[in-house]
Amino acid sequence: MAGCAVQLPLLALDVGMRRIGVAVCDALGIGCRGIACLDRGAPDWPEQVCRRATEYRCRGIVIGLPRNMDGSSGAQAEDCRRAAGELAAVCPLPIHFQDERLSSWEAKARLFAQGYSEKRVRKLLDQTAAAVILESFLARNVAPDHG
Repeated sequence: MAGCAVQLPLLALDVGMRRIGVAVCDALGIGCRGIACLDRGAPDWPEQVCRRATEYRCRGIVIGLPRNMDGSSGAQAEDCRRAAGELAAVCPLPIHFQDERLSSWEAKARLFAQGYSEKRVRKLLDQTAAAVILESFLARNVAPDHG
């Protein structure tokens, strides 16, 4: 899936058992930022995601896929795939998966480096992890325009 197969902007999700971090990128795929943390227990979370995607005029959704350090999939990855199915049932946008190994560690390191308190880091972690996932996806799938 190189270059032109992915249309921008994109919305990304870090799907957890309790929360879903949400991030978006700009239309050029240069800037990524966290925008929300949703309650996974809310029955309308897929609709909430779809509304955010519409609000930001997104052309696709990237979902972080948890993998073990050896690259294998486990129960968390299956849960993310189920969540993707729930989302696909209400949102017509294409869904892409991105390996999210170490995204939470990277997000936490970034937030602490910016001087945030432990309490603030906990609040921003999921949406920042979604931004890290989106950055990784863009780096692997969107060829820069050098034209």
